[in-house]
Amino acid sequence: MLTQKHGRNNPQRPIIKPMRHLKRLTIIALPITFLLLTSACETVPAVRETRAWHGETPIYATYRFGKLNAELPPGYAIETVNAATRAMLHRQGHIIEEYAVSPSDGRIVALSNGSSSYDKIKVTTRYEGGGVLMQVNIDPATENRTRAVFESIVQTLGI
Repeated sequence: MLTQKHGRNNPQRPIIKPMRHLKRLTIIALPITFLLLTSACETVPAVRETRAWHGETPIYATYRFGKLNAELPPGYAIETVNAATRAMLHRQGHIIEEYAVSPSDGRIVALSNGSSSYDKIKVTTRYEGGGVLMQVNIDPATENRTRAVFESIVQTLGI
């Protein structure tokens, strides 16, 4: 071990290597700093799952990671759901960018009419089990606006 004398009466002490301690401090401080910074961001609440009921029937819808997922009651075909969604988006002044539908799944991408606080709405549907699973995604993601779009679709379907 390297030692250095610090005076006549002082015992020999090891030389402290500051880089070794700085490296340890960095390894500990960086993850803590990252956690503190990301906990202050607005994206953290979006990770949390929220649930709510929609429509008169009521339909249970879950919002997580910027997407709203719901299972519609049995008896609705994907073609009917997508036609109602497309009609509702047209009524609100959206421009349909993509529309694809089959008996097993469907996808609608609509652009904002310019006066909205979002750019794009994506609605995907697929038949699974006894009903239609629907996912609504808005860019940029806002839970309130996503739930309002889903509520409009449900009302258009008369559920």
